[in-house]
Amino acid sequence: MLADRGKGAVFVPAFGAVAAVLAALPFFVDLFYQTFLTEILVWVLFAISFDLIFGYTGLLSFGQALFFGLGGYAVAIPVLKLGLGTGTGLLLSVAVPALFAALVGYFSVKLSGIHFVIITIIFALIGSTLGESWAWLTGGADGLVFPAPPIDFGLFRLDLMDIRSTYYLVLAVVALSYLFLRRMVQSPLGKVFVAIRENEERARLIGYDVRFHKLLSFVIAGGLSGLAGGLYSVSLKYASATFLHWSVSGHAVVYTIVGGAGTLLGPVLGAGLIMSLEHYLVDFLQATDLVVGAVLVFMLLLAPRGIMGLAQGRRK
Repeated sequence: MLADRGKGAVFVPAFGAVAAVLAALPFFVDLFYQTFLTEILVWVLFAISFDLIFGYTGLLSFGQALFFGLGGYAVAIPVLKLGLGTGTGLLLSVAVPALFAALVGYFSVKLSGIHFVIITIIFALIGSTLGESWAWLTGGADGLVFPAPPIDFGLFRLDLMDIRSTYYLVLAVVALSYLFLRRMVQSPLGKVFVAIRENEERARLIGYDVRFHKLLSFVIAGGLSGLAGGLYSVSLKYASATFLHWSVSGHAVVYTIVGGAGTLLGPVLGAGLIMSLEHYLVDFLQATDLVVGAVLVFMLLLAPRGIMGLAQGRRK
């Protein structure tokens, strides 16, 4: 308990300082870098939602892209075809993917190991196939372009056609999501997730409903992945069936492995590091996949537990 309090005492000022720096950055960088920072924050949210299910519950899912893509369409379709507001769309970007995650998870969590991985890929493939074939609804591979209506907060209105305003919306949502997940993994519920990851049979023998807790973790991660997709579509003013493909899940997998699974902070560092390297080295190497592959191989060989594992090992 004292250790948790000590960590909390360090976390609060550190989190506040980082949030303050990120809030001030748009005043010192141009519109391109504001857009780039917004994109990094979106993928950070996607990565930490994946870390909940993989790093804490021990389930390797390549189906998170399905929920990411559904989140994008949960904003785009209501705004474009039903005339709803962006705020409502963002709420739907959590609710709709969470419902689909409950359905997918109901069948998936009955399996384990490679069988779980395969069935999540299958569901993502089904989703991307339907997304491309139902072009009348989704726009197919061409996608849907839509104007994001402003969000009214009573005292002020957030104009989402403005890049800086979109950045602050994404920053606020990602920060709150991070705090939510941090509180969760430190709670008794989070301890159950870790117990399942460490020894599923032992967790079952001491009385935990393993299947229920796996499903709960899957649904929460699905809802947050959908929120990341909704924010991505709002920032781009665009949603596409390509976001549903299982390969999109690879982003979260790589960011989490490079940063350190089961840490929350690790996927944040992994996303920031890899996306920055992709941005600055793409002209030199002419291929972003080469950057990702080189970083992943380097980390697996020298720091199998990621950046956070390397840092913790040196501290000890």
